Amino acid sequence: MTEYRPKRTPGDTPKPRPRKRAPRASDAQPREATGRQPRTQARTRGDGASQAPRQRTQRPGQRPNRPARPRPGQRPKGRGGLRAAGLVLLTLLVALLITGGVVYASISASLPDPNAALGKGRDQTTTILDRDGRVLTRLYAEQNRSDRTLDRIPTALKQAVIATEDQRFYEHAGVDPTGIARAVVNDVVLRRKAQGGSTITQQYVKQAFVGTESTLRRKVAEAMLANRIEKRYSKDEILELYLNTIYFGHGAYGVESAAQAYFGKSVEKLSVPEAAMIAGVIKSPGRYSPYLEPAAAKNRRDTVLGQMRAQNYLKAEAYAKAVATPVKTSGLKSAATAAPYFVEWIKQLLGEKYGQEQIYRGGLVVRTTLDLAAQRAAEKAISGALDHKGDPSAALVAVEPGTGAVIAMVGGRDFKTQQYNVAVQGQGRQPGSAFKPFVLATALDQGVSPEKTFESGPVKLAVGSQTWSVTGAGGGARGPMRLRKATEKSVNSVYAKLILDVSPEKVVATAEKLGLRKGMNPVPAIALGGLETGVTPLEMADAYATLAAGGRHAVPYGIAEVKDAKGKVLFTAKAQTDDAIEPAVAYLTTDILRGVIAHGTGKSAAIGRPAAGKTGTTQEYRDAWFVGYTPQISAAVWVGFPGEQKAMTSIHGGPVTGGSIPAKIWAEFMRGALKGQAEKEFAKPAGLKRATVCLETGLAATQFCPSKGSELFLDETRLASCTKHAAPAIVKVPSLVGMTKQAALALLGRVKLAVTVTEADVAGVSAGTVAAQTPAAGSVATTQTVVTLTVSNGGVANSAPTAGYQLPAKVKAGRAVPLDGSASRDDGTIVTWYWEFGDSATGSGAKVTHAWAAIGDYDVTLWVTDDHGQQASITKRLHVQ
Repeated sequence: MTEYRPKRTPGDTPKPRPRKRAPRASDAQPREATGRQPRTQARTRGDGASQAPRQRTQRPGQRPNRPARPRPGQRPKGRGGLRAAGLVLLTLLVALLITGGVVYASISASLPDPNAALGKGRDQTTTILDRDGRVLTRLYAEQNRSDRTLDRIPTALKQAVIATEDQRFYEHAGVDPTGIARAVVNDVVLRRKAQGGSTITQQYVKQAFVGTESTLRRKVAEAMLANRIEKRYSKDEILELYLNTIYFGHGAYGVESAAQAYFGKSVEKLSVPEAAMIAGVIKSPGRYSPYLEPAAAKNRRDTVLGQMRAQNYLKAEAYAKAVATPVKTSGLKSAATAAPYFVEWIKQLLGEKYGQEQIYRGGLVVRTTLDLAAQRAAEKAISGALDHKGDPSAALVAVEPGTGAVIAMVGGRDFKTQQYNVAVQGQGRQPGSAFKPFVLATALDQGVSPEKTFESGPVKLAVGSQTWSVTGAGGGARGPMRLRKATEKSVNSVYAKLILDVSPEKVVATAEKLGLRKGMNPVPAIALGGLETGVTPLEMADAYATLAAGGRHAVPYGIAEVKDAKGKVLFTAKAQTDDAIEPAVAYLTTDILRGVIAHGTGKSAAIGRPAAGKTGTTQEYRDAWFVGYTPQISAAVWVGFPGEQKAMTSIHGGPVTGGSIPAKIWAEFMRGALKGQAEKEFAKPAGLKRATVCLETGLAATQFCPSKGSELFLDETRLASCTKHAAPAIVKVPSLVGMTKQAALALLGRVKLAVTVTEADVAGVSAGTVAAQTPAAGSVATTQTVVTLTVSNGGVANSAPTAGYQLPAKVKAGRAVPLDGSASRDDGTIVTWYWEFGDSATGSGAKVTHAWAAIGDYDVTLWVTDDHGQQASITKRLHVQ
């Protein structure tokens, strides 16, 4: 084989190789050993001439240098101590030499034959299972290896590898003494695992023979074997073995497999930036894979290009062109037919813990936390919602509250075209209003009432020396709004004021305890999801799971158990939990977030069982979230374009908000994942109470408050009485005569006047029309006044209809329930059904569905009108739990 040497650009001065002399018979040391020359040996000047050894001369008149004789009876000072110390040091040196010799002999005897094959035929398959033992995928090593001779490997790739992995490859004898010294210091002195400094030869030995165990013995064996290989093979032969052996990630061993895995082409066709990227992956296949960490991969590639430039392998123009070239991969062909994103995540975790050699050759059996039914539900929900060409991508992560087990993970719409796993990788995305529950929980923990009112219109707030302009409630609404309702409607101005009240630092502390990554910058903008570094769906699902678990945080994990090829258990996961926030605060937060689904921005996420959640939409519709939970599952859904900030203003006919596609994906997933599981309520802890409040002021209701509701509070909350409705409100009675009965009732409801209705045969007045009223129009009344209406029955002979319906046996707050008025009867035909639900909401039709947001008692009235215009009604008291 003709020896390959990296070519440098014209004008570069190559580093000289050490000159070798012919061995002499008098040489007692092997060629790689070194020793100091005796002081009396002749030296050689720079011109090659021999030079006699220097002798110490004595100046005239100078007494010879000799030690002073001790006086009689006086011992020489320091001589005994020095002699003793010398003996100790000599003894230690002899012991060290003997021990070192024994260790050396032991290691040497156990070294494998460097001429042996690369362990082929002994590899064992690693199997990855779901939580129930079903196979997700099997991992092999040799299925993805194609050797290439050195002359078929591009010069740029060889140069890139040498520049970044071993710049003195052609000068040294296979071992880096500095690396060995560092390993000794770390392992023996500092009691840490042996570390790096490996040459290309050592890396090849590690991959092919001695493995990756970080011990001093393994490091010494590696160095000894590397030295033997350097004696038996040429540098080019070693480089060829290395390039065909080293691991490049994603099951690819050798440069040909790496070229196919990352760029879908043969290694001969790699460009300079592609070669640099592949060389850069060697240092850490998990950390620098363009599929797993695109930004880190590009930075690493550019670092390698910089090293090539510094080593004069690239001219300035070629370097600049290569750095400016974007990284374009061919797409990863995953062997996993089920849960490909999850499997890639598990492989990354295994690689960090056991090393790639053990994964692809060790025959591990890995049981994961994945629930295959939930995973299929997640994939189906995303593919069903985003089925148009040009649609954005989506990610979904589901976590089990209380344990942290990841039961489903989808990192993108299609693994074949997008390997970047949005669910767990990178710096994440902006959460928008999905961050608001962390502000809410902080405020509740500080004693802020969930019924406290804030101005809901747009505001300008002073933050330091700057002005913070924040939008208000939708539709231009203004006026005081309770915190509970502001959460349901996701009003930014309310939350901007709230975070200034409770402090951004406290909010960051709460978010981190719940499960978000540490290091967030505590600025007011985080209340609306304005983070310097974004969040991942895994983090959001984890944080919301803490609320679902009553304030107890569990670290998310995906590997439940690992066994070796012989069945020995190497690892068993244990839930890592800690108390994050008070259970009562967590439950109250959940109670408010249930309203988001019941009648707030997250109505599309209703699944017919207890659930809570929050929508999130960022500026210009670049990111859309729905994060929600039941007692059994917490799941985060993100929709957007990975790797770019692209607006989603026209997707399926409209903009993508958290309450649109993400909420629908979440609901579809939850229905599938929870299929067959019994409905479960959130466990209510101690420390909570209910109180009747005025729904206008959020204060304790008086008898004069026009609208009231029973709401939940922490035990220590003290409510003042409503001052706005301390006495009956003065109302001017409107004119109702001539109006239809239905219109008159609606008007009286708006002015907060009670009403009774009587029907009579009034000549000249059509059926269903108000013929008289008491008090008269224009009268001054109070909200305690009852208005009596006389409604004409049209003078017809037929009887009036009879309204009828049955109340559900059990009604829960926040859950939509059906009401059926088909039991109403008439001798003719009923043509209209009109419902009043008692919470200011109305409906029409024989069959309706309604959800009451708050616990309490409500008067539900059904009005029916027949084909002759006659009307009848029935009112029933409904208790909502």
